[in-house]
Amino acid sequence: MFNRSKWAIALTLLCSASAILAIASQSTSAANRVRSRYQHVLILSIDGLHGADIADAALQSNLPNIISLEKTGVTYTNAFTSEPSDSFPGTLSYLTGASPKTTGVYYDDSYDRQLTFPGGSASDPRGTEVVLDESIDKDSSLLNGGGDYGVGSIDPKKLPLACTNTDCTPVYPHNFVKVNTIFDVAKGAGLYTAFSDKHSGAYDIANGPNGNAVDDYYSPEIAALVAIENGVLVDKSTAQNKSALTFNGVTSDYKLTEAYDDLKVTAIVNEINGKNSLGTQDAPVPAIFAMNFQAVSVAQKAQVGGIDFANGTETPSSEFTDALSHTDASVGKIVNALKQKNLLNSTLVIVTAKHGQNPRLGSSTLVQDSIIPNALKVEAGVEVAQATQDDVSLLWLKDQEQTKAAVRALEKLKANSQTCGGTVQDNCNPGIEEIFSGSKLRQAGFGNPARDTRTPDIIVKLKPGFILVGNVASKVKRAEHGGLNEDDTHVGLIVNSDALPDNLKGSVQDDKVDTTQIAVTTLDALGLNPAYLQGAKIQKTQVLPGLDIPSRF
Repeated sequence: MFNRSKWAIALTLLCSASAILAIASQSTSAANRVRSRYQHVLILSIDGLHGADIADAALQSNLPNIISLEKTGVTYTNAFTSEPSDSFPGTLSYLTGASPKTTGVYYDDSYDRQLTFPGGSASDPRGTEVVLDESIDKDSSLLNGGGDYGVGSIDPKKLPLACTNTDCTPVYPHNFVKVNTIFDVAKGAGLYTAFSDKHSGAYDIANGPNGNAVDDYYSPEIAALVAIENGVLVDKSTAQNKSALTFNGVTSDYKLTEAYDDLKVTAIVNEINGKNSLGTQDAPVPAIFAMNFQAVSVAQKAQVGGIDFANGTETPSSEFTDALSHTDASVGKIVNALKQKNLLNSTLVIVTAKHGQNPRLGSSTLVQDSIIPNALKVEAGVEVAQATQDDVSLLWLKDQEQTKAAVRALEKLKANSQTCGGTVQDNCNPGIEEIFSGSKLRQAGFGNPARDTRTPDIIVKLKPGFILVGNVASKVKRAEHGGLNEDDTHVGLIVNSDALPDNLKGSVQDDKVDTTQIAVTTLDALGLNPAYLQGAKIQKTQVLPGLDIPSRF
């Protein structure tokens, strides 16, 4: 059942015929590159970093290195990430140049009406939850995911299946994305690539449909149980004296998360210094390399984290400012490594965020996540196949013909004057602001659930600050991401290089831009044709303005 030689079956089911032909035909070579002032592009995602954080006078002292990049680079004050603003569509935004309607990836926990559940068979019904997190690892308690920090950490038995009438094939994350990535295009031109993110197996999605676009993939598992031993983050497999240590989840303490981020910073510095991510052998400096930071996001979510108000005054917590300072220092360390190797004049450094965090100021109103599915069932007899909920609600229905009835039930819930908050009652308004379905869903830039097996039947936008949770007493949900509000989507974006023309250094671009444009800008900067980027071509994504890099679309 799990023979990986049967990839053609999965690809045929998951991709359109034109996309498959594009993958086969869009191979490029080094000879196809045009002359460019850049040889490398480094993308750093500081998850949770808002544009407003960078501009906030109360936080300037915590961001000296990022402010320095701003003063000598180009700052985009009106940059937005994907909707929904979950980590996976946010990451794919700058790796593919496309939004979820094109990539087919709406969340790290989503649904596909065509696939079969893990462990199923060709005779089982179609339609299954698709989870892109630590749950597909062989052993998520270990930093290496029980494998090699990458696709080798995945347990194929935990993957959804693409089935014909007679046989099934596991769908790896790189099979799940419908379009190629910037790594695919660079690899096709003979360039060397590297990538790191927060899950060992799930971020294999960056490898693109061919499954091999990242040469140096190093992604320590953020769900691992860890401790700090002699100043180094360890798990039970690497600790020298594990009996003397207490192991906790990486995100249980922002200090552990900072140490976790340090692992990836070390990997980037190794790559800058001409080594592989682990520092164990010589390697080319990547043409494209990328990583993300988690400490800021973790601190923002903590009950004591983020920014609150005391006596009407904005008050950043010490946990939040410490995470900002630590992350900023890490950015400085990376930039200094580039300088020491005389690479900053040939490297375009992009600092952004795959998502923001909502609310930025103040604390959230927690709402029981069963309220919306229960209302649909009780009020309209509608069964939900999958509800993915944070500060947004994505709903896939068991019977798509019941969509209108479900919307009527949600409109009734929205009209209820009694607002939920820290409660388990069913008949209150859980902060519904807007309901998207049918043509309204498509007009808002999402896919068509009548034609696409991935698009939710209904997307519910919540009012700012409302978060749907399983436990309303949670201490790690002061803020959350995934939704469609300003604080979810309005992120920081700074582009810097010593090679920027002098007239651009310190400039500000206030036109609205999208993180999808990072993908096109990356390829253009390297002299590669962005027309080879399938999702960007479909959505006609343009290069970021104000960089003196002409788009060749």
